[in-house]
Amino acid sequence: MQKKILVCITIQENSRRLISEGFNLADAGEAPLHILHIRKGETIFDHPDSSDLLEDLFEYGSELGGEIHFLCSQDVTQTILDFIIEHEITHLVIGEAPVLPEQLNRLGIYEQLCKNLSNTHICVLSRE
Repeated sequence: MQKKILVCITIQENSRRLISEGFNLADAGEAPLHILHIRKGETIFDHPDSSDLLEDLFEYGSELGGEIHFLCSQDVTQTILDFIIEHEITHLVIGEAPVLPEQLNRLGIYEQLCKNLSNTHICVLSRE
């Protein structure tokens, strides 16, 4: 199976680092690079700078040869899983998620992905 890279980003400057890591993985293996942002809800305009930062991240990813994907969903984890299956992704790059008090008694996104993706290598970059 051909190596395929997926980078999941959020509207944060740190996502630039995730895209760079995905590019390094893709470039080393001459693999396709996919960059995915999933918006929980229906608008990206919750914060005044959101659209500018997202545009900047998408531009950066495109300059590195990434194929950009933007989806809206209430179930972010399931949407990532569906994307990985549909596009036959072999390597996933995600950022370390914050631990929120309301999530202490349930599986985090990383744990949910690991549980459902036995054939996908998951690279988690720590927060800076």
